[in-house]
Amino acid sequence: MKAMIKTIDFAGIVLDNYSVRETIMNVEKNMSDQGFHTIEEVNMDTLMQAETDEVIKDALQMAEHTVIAEAGILDAVGAGSYQRRHEIEHHDFFYELMKRIERNHKTLFVIGDSMERVEQMCERISDRYPKCDIVGMEALDECSGATDAVINEINALAPDVVLSIIPSPQQEHFLMENREKISAELWYGLGKIELGKKRSRLALKIHKLIRTHKLEKQLIRHSDEQEEKQKEV
Repeated sequence: MKAMIKTIDFAGIVLDNYSVRETIMNVEKNMSDQGFHTIEEVNMDTLMQAETDEVIKDALQMAEHTVIAEAGILDAVGAGSYQRRHEIEHHDFFYELMKRIERNHKTLFVIGDSMERVEQMCERISDRYPKCDIVGMEALDECSGATDAVINEINALAPDVVLSIIPSPQQEHFLMENREKISAELWYGLGKIELGKKRSRLALKIHKLIRTHKLEKQLIRHSDEQEEKQKEV
């Protein structure tokens, strides 16, 4: 059996490819030192935006843990495996981390782009993890760009974990602008996820194939650029 590739290099961005169990163990080890640590879930859209947005690229490179959120990323670099595909497609990392947060009595603050999505996420968490202590929530669209007010609210409650469902690139920009100010043990950048409405399997498959093809072209562009730089040396 081929050994699982633990990290992948996608156009100069190094992403973790650990199993869910390994990542959870590493996260819990980090949280025991009382510092501020970051997890970023990475989907295909995030990587495509990172090609032209240095802030996204910096946020991913500075994150202690990156979690691949779409199997198409592994397909694009030829690093797929049955175990990792299953974990990614079933969102195993999210569910396992939430289980640990509930079990270890960690407090949670949820932040998103709209209050509707934030409330939906809180409801989903409360339904599945009834003992999970959600101490606060906030939506950026209700703050009129005054992010200091959001940071002040987070810090007043001093949660153990900040769960962000802000879409890229806003999520990465918010984190990079405020990471030195946030009083929490862990930032979990989940990003934009579909809540409620589901598309047909065929529509999802077509959408995934298109985006995987875009990622493959992005890798080719990056490879060509590296070759040109080497010729200039």
